[in-house]
Amino acid sequence: MRVFSRLMLAIAIVLAIVSTQVDWRLWARAATYPENEATQVNWYQPLESIAGGNPKALPQNQETTIPDQALADVTAYAKSHNSRALLVLEDDDLVLENYWHGFNAKALANGMSMTKTIVGLLIGIAIDEGSIHSVSDPIQTYLPDWQYNQRWRELKTGNPPEITLEDLLYMQSGLRNDDDTTNPFSDLVQMYLSSDVAAAALQVPPEQPPGKVYEYNNVNTQILSLVLEHATGESFGEYLSSRLWQPLQASEAATWLDRPGGESKTFCCLFANPYDWARVGLLLLHEGKVGQNQIVPRDWIRKMLQPTPIEPTFGYHIWIKARTPGYSNVDTAASEPFLAEDTFYLDGRGFQRVYVIPSRNLVVVRLGEQPPNWDDAVIPNTLVRGMTS
Repeated sequence: MRVFSRLMLAIAIVLAIVSTQVDWRLWARAATYPENEATQVNWYQPLESIAGGNPKALPQNQETTIPDQALADVTAYAKSHNSRALLVLEDDDLVLENYWHGFNAKALANGMSMTKTIVGLLIGIAIDEGSIHSVSDPIQTYLPDWQYNQRWRELKTGNPPEITLEDLLYMQSGLRNDDDTTNPFSDLVQMYLSSDVAAAALQVPPEQPPGKVYEYNNVNTQILSLVLEHATGESFGEYLSSRLWQPLQASEAATWLDRPGGESKTFCCLFANPYDWARVGLLLLHEGKVGQNQIVPRDWIRKMLQPTPIEPTFGYHIWIKARTPGYSNVDTAASEPFLAEDTFYLDGRGFQRVYVIPSRNLVVVRLGEQPPNWDDAVIPNTLVRGMTS
């Protein structure tokens, strides 16, 4: 009996040690990851509620300069490409609203990488408030415990160069871009599924000096949000709610946390309804204003829409031109250039989209699941052609 008790104690000790070394959330999430990922909100646990502020219905108007045929064509394209929601707004009025597969105006969808643009907006607000001094600031000004310099010396020769906020915003940090979704130990899988997204992000090593190569890399956004939290002294969810979501008069949203009481996964996972993604588009259309209130500095919005020195289709965490077929690092392309050259858009996995066309006072929201193919030129160009015919 005494031997049995000792054996059970030994087993308990081994299990305790293993449990502290193995991230069970990562493996449980990997085993149950949903096929329809953007609209399966219940799978993403735990969620942190993001309070909004007195949401109002978007104004609707039957009068529009967009021909009925153009609206019918974009509806048919969205419907045939596995969409859940399609909204078209002209002059701030909702002129087209369609839902499929049981979705509706109040349903939440994961904006996936559209969340990156939200992070970009919050960085601009923090600079305006003085919490962050400049995009030229080195990251280690705000994250002094980051082991970047040590990792550089371990892997490279010479003095480690400084990565700035602008390098992260432009996706030119030089940090390793390990986005293999089939490898549970890749940087992306560790950040996406693990119980400690901050640790996973901060251990990503440098591969080359910043400012040399553009690479769309999720770690850049996650580190930006850590900078935001350290600079402001507020959690990402708190800052998002008070500085953006409430002033937008948006409905309650949610972010996905790595663990209960943990860190928001900011490179991927803000859950909001179609109306509120449209409000984000309207905010950008009006250069940071909601009604008479300047929520995001106008100059920051304009800076966001300037292309990186390396990649002409990308600004500060936002896409500013249609991408061409065969483009690397992304999962979509456009068959032709945007007819309205000022078109820009938010992009999320599964082709979550908010298109903004200032010259036509248009905002378009598409939410849904992965279609067999997607052409980013179809919906914007169909609407613009219709308006000019």
